[in-house]
Amino acid sequence: MILILGGTSDSIVIANRITRFTNDIILSCATEYGKEVASKSFDGTIIYGKMDDIELGEYCIHKGISKVIDATHPYAKQVSENAIKACESIDIEYVRYERPLIEKDERKYIYCYSYEEAGKTIDRLQGNVLITTGSKDVEHIIHEIKDKSRAYIRVLPQSGNIEKLERLHVLPDQIIAMKGPFSKELNAAIMNNIDCKIMVTKESGSRGMIQEKLQAADECNVKVIVIGRPKIDYPKVFCDTDDMINYIKGKTD
Repeated sequence: MILILGGTSDSIVIANRITRFTNDIILSCATEYGKEVASKSFDGTIIYGKMDDIELGEYCIHKGISKVIDATHPYAKQVSENAIKACESIDIEYVRYERPLIEKDERKYIYCYSYEEAGKTIDRLQGNVLITTGSKDVEHIIHEIKDKSRAYIRVLPQSGNIEKLERLHVLPDQIIAMKGPFSKELNAAIMNNIDCKIMVTKESGSRGMIQEKLQAADECNVKVIVIGRPKIDYPKVFCDTDDMINYIKGKTD
């Protein structure tokens, strides 16, 4: 049995491709919303809920999992570290699928390696900022900005996200509650509407539609702050889905 840790579009693609040669798959999502999204494109078994390394290890033993494929978001550091630890503790294989990085351009973009660093960088710059990193950990950015009135945060239109921003004293007209995907044109329209001078993004890869953000920022003459991916020592990692699928298939033949 293979357990795929998902919650991304990559995980759904991978799950569907693996079902071509085995149906012994469970797709795991962190949230009920993630499960609902996945169920529209994947017909197999889907579970949802967060597990620490001990709970994940116990689940894998109970379900007879022999391999864990980690296809979570590039910034889901804790999930990946828990999965690595769980697999090591019960001696099953861990395989990571990591979205390819965009080409780094330090002459064009400002790179930061923590949310706090991004917030401090914003505080030194002038003008309104569009924060597109989502609601998770956004407080670490906001707390570093002295003039919070110039920060606009784009999040999924879910009550928990709105309530979190309200607790952070973000005003309603600073909250952009929208569900993507966001085209270059839509990103540009949002930037122009808020008189954006700075945009913050994660380096989420092509499936995270970072290129559409960067193109819009170029068009609108907006400075870009890129929060780099967390560094994790993966035991086995693939950045090409074909290579990874061929590897998994070879192990199940």
